[in-house]
Amino acid sequence: MRVLVVCHLALPHVGGVENLVDLEVRALAAAGHEVRLLTSDGVGAGRVPDYPPAVGVVRVPAAHLLERRAGIPYPVFGPRLVPALWRAVGWADVVHAHGFLFQNTAAAVVAARLCGKACVLTDHGGVQRFASRAATLAARLGAETVGRLSAALSTRTLAYNSRVQATLDRLGRRRDTAFLPNPVDPAVFAPPTPAERAAARAELGWAADRPKVLFAGRLIPTKGVPLLLAAADPRFDLVFCGPGDVGLLGPLPRPGVEYLPPRPQDQLRRLYHAADALALPAEVREGFPLVVQEAVACGLPAVLGWDPGFAPYRGVPGLVFCERTPAAVRAAVAAALAAGTRVRGAGPPPEPPFPTPERWVRELLALFPVPRRTAR
Repeated sequence: MRVLVVCHLALPHVGGVENLVDLEVRALAAAGHEVRLLTSDGVGAGRVPDYPPAVGVVRVPAAHLLERRAGIPYPVFGPRLVPALWRAVGWADVVHAHGFLFQNTAAAVVAARLCGKACVLTDHGGVQRFASRAATLAARLGAETVGRLSAALSTRTLAYNSRVQATLDRLGRRRDTAFLPNPVDPAVFAPPTPAERAAARAELGWAADRPKVLFAGRLIPTKGVPLLLAAADPRFDLVFCGPGDVGLLGPLPRPGVEYLPPRPQDQLRRLYHAADALALPAEVREGFPLVVQEAVACGLPAVLGWDPGFAPYRGVPGLVFCERTPAAVRAAVAAALAAGTRVRGAGPPPEPPFPTPERWVRELLALFPVPRRTAR
């Protein structure tokens, strides 16, 4: 089957959606499908993917001023998007679009409908809120117009957050939005052996007995950076790793706060192995952070700010949810550190209930009707 995957940004741009799309593309190709990925020309500090011959990548030029000036990763495409997308949709049997609000993904949904191709739409955060009131208003207006059109015209809709699931049903006036957690590759993300953990900490110059709490993500206020800094405690060090505004962290270096530049996934795994807990007290705007899934798969306990859409994940071992106050985050970090100590002393942690990429692709493709073959 020929599968067109459309997303606003892809590796080497750093982000959870970018890594998810990379997983999807590789899993589809491994399952014997032909894949074409259509995205913008955004770049970043992540790894440059090397795909097998069955995968083609179409990078369409776009302006990235919103990300550079306001920290909002929303590429603005020019007229070259139209012919590139039309050719790609014509080539495909089915289309998978990521995000209801981006120009290229919304256009892909429309083009798929016009061409009679099945299209699944996945959304990753629902209606977004930003520090800027103008940006938040624009996001809401976009959701009620472009988002409504995308959700209504898609063959199926998909979410991995129950809040986003309800939003897609509401926007599309439908009741069939599927729920499917993101995949984690157990061959990449697995708990370290004691020797691997000791080596990872030594590589970073971390003392064996000093707890390290990792933040991995974009350094922006809505990801919870100021809140986590306000929850600092002499009993542990905060380690921030990711792109964005390093100035949010204050003077560096200083006791209790460390900054590491963004790094590819394979190196991020070494941080999961070395750290004692992960903390991501972001505002209610995440689908479910992929870094949290990766960390938990590595046996690292994780602290998350509570989102009603996270309810399906309540029973996942290693997750600690909290309210968004410094005291609540501090207490949750202490609980996560204690849980991590108990787990490391009790043998391998239980396997997290996240699908493998292979199983995830099977469940994704099951959402598509059998494509009608057309003459090539």
